[in-house]
Amino acid sequence: MTDLRAADVTELPDFPGYMITEEMIAARDWTRGARPTYHMNEVAKFFFAMSSSWLRLRLKADENHPETWFVNPDGTRMRFRRNDPDKAVSARVFWLSDVEPMVWSLVRFGGIDPDRLARVLRVVEAQGVLYELLPSSPDPS
Repeated sequence: MTDLRAADVTELPDFPGYMITEEMIAARDWTRGARPTYHMNEVAKFFFAMSSSWLRLRLKADENHPETWFVNPDGTRMRFRRNDPDKAVSARVFWLSDVEPMVWSLVRFGGIDPDRLARVLRVVEAQGVLYELLPSSPDPS
């Protein structure tokens, strides 16, 4: 697992390079297993240990975030999938590859601290290993 601690995150990179990418997920044949996708409440609880209301508020604009809290390193707004892409009110569906950009955006905006960043990245990495998108870490013993 990544050994990232708050003390290691003194200066945040403009673009961190992500462990899990959309291409990694799209390239796999998921017909024999579940795709690493999550609903709003799952992302909020599982990755951030927060409520779905907390996440919904960060998806909306506010006085300090004219579009949303979730902005790509190039300044463009992050776009998230919906269960039914043809319906704007359909439930959002997040891929595992969405979580890392989300957490880095929250850190850049001061929405979470480096300690939580490190914890979320460890959960992302663990999910990547479970879904066999990342290699398992060698046994430390």
